[in-house]
Amino acid sequence: MAESVHAGRTGDDALQSGGDGSPNGGVDLIMRLLLVVDQWPELSETFVVNELQALRRLGHEVRVQAADPAAHPNPEAPGDVDVHVLAHDERAAAVRDLLWLVARRPLACARDLAGRTRWRREEWARPLRTLAPAARRIAGHRDEHLHAHFAGGAALDALRLAALTGRSFSVTAHAYDIFMTPRNLREKLARAGAVFSGCDYNVRHLRATVPQADVHKIVMGVDASAFAPATSPRSGRGQAIIAVGRLVEKKGFDVLIEAVAELPGVTLRIIGDGPLRGQLTQLARERCGDRVQLLGSRAPAQVRAALEQADVLAMPCVVARDGDRDSMPVVVKEAMAMGLLVVASDEVGLPECVLAPWGLLAPPGDPAALAEQLRAALALDPGARRRAGEQARAWVQANAAVDGETRRMADVLERVVAARRQ
Repeated sequence: MAESVHAGRTGDDALQSGGDGSPNGGVDLIMRLLLVVDQWPELSETFVVNELQALRRLGHEVRVQAADPAAHPNPEAPGDVDVHVLAHDERAAAVRDLLWLVARRPLACARDLAGRTRWRREEWARPLRTLAPAARRIAGHRDEHLHAHFAGGAALDALRLAALTGRSFSVTAHAYDIFMTPRNLREKLARAGAVFSGCDYNVRHLRATVPQADVHKIVMGVDASAFAPATSPRSGRGQAIIAVGRLVEKKGFDVLIEAVAELPGVTLRIIGDGPLRGQLTQLARERCGDRVQLLGSRAPAQVRAALEQADVLAMPCVVARDGDRDSMPVVVKEAMAMGLLVVASDEVGLPECVLAPWGLLAPPGDPAALAEQLRAALALDPGARRRAGEQARAWVQANAAVDGETRRMADVLERVVAARRQ
């Protein structure tokens, strides 16, 4: 992972324009984008890496700004990306960059200081000093547009940096940042040039919550070439279930373990880690003996290998007691691309992709109903399973391909950037 060097001394024009330098302000299809995230490259956020790679394949220049390095790095993240980590900035350099920024954008800095009082009523807002190095790099690299993943801290950083440097910004809102901790959500989305989310369930909520926001559905896509169907018979002989996700309440893995307890001879492997690991391990031992394995976190290649060996993916999401919930988990589309059947709860955005004949739905939080649907999926004969899997893969290629979805997002961003260039 390459970390950017400090931007050189730049003039006011870089802060003011952010443009391509063409005298007529014409639209250049190649955009210079800054991807703003909380951590990079976080293992559980493979969709961010996938999107970045797709943007680069479209020809756009993409840098990354992260507040912190990833706690669990993704080993498949590209190593040639220009990355700036705010936590790595030295205090003395930050002070110099703050003086530089105040001298060039005094009114923007004053507005930012006033805004911090408002933002801090709902969430922590980092001192302007810690954003100044990022602002100077934006000017030095002449980034045109900032795009934040998650409407939490990253979105607030993007909003502030866009205002400080005269750029546009956009936000992809996912799940917890919408439903559990919607801090300053209305202002972030209303001020964004564009807002994206991955399913109709989220889009309807965001449009109702922030009517003035320009909200678009962009599915968190999958590279179907990386998730190819099994080339040999699956080892589970129709009895192997897999689940992938963080071990948190909204995933419904306790419900899944209870369901598997009603299915003699069926095995379950759960990939992921989180605060409920101890509780789920005990429940699995008491209810299912050694038929359930909690494998912990795994790299993307290991997840693909585990999907290859499974017969059914289970995704029994629920709405957590604190309001947290999923949207349309990427692993569901990865499994579908590999020709797996999917059994999920009839909740959040899952009914939008878990469709017959490859998908079966159960009411959320109902172990008996989930067991019934798992039993039905596992009982399918190999021919029916193969035909259903082929249709699942075709759906992903038509509706959730990472390159196609990223191109749709880029089309929206090009309009935002073009308006800014004029």
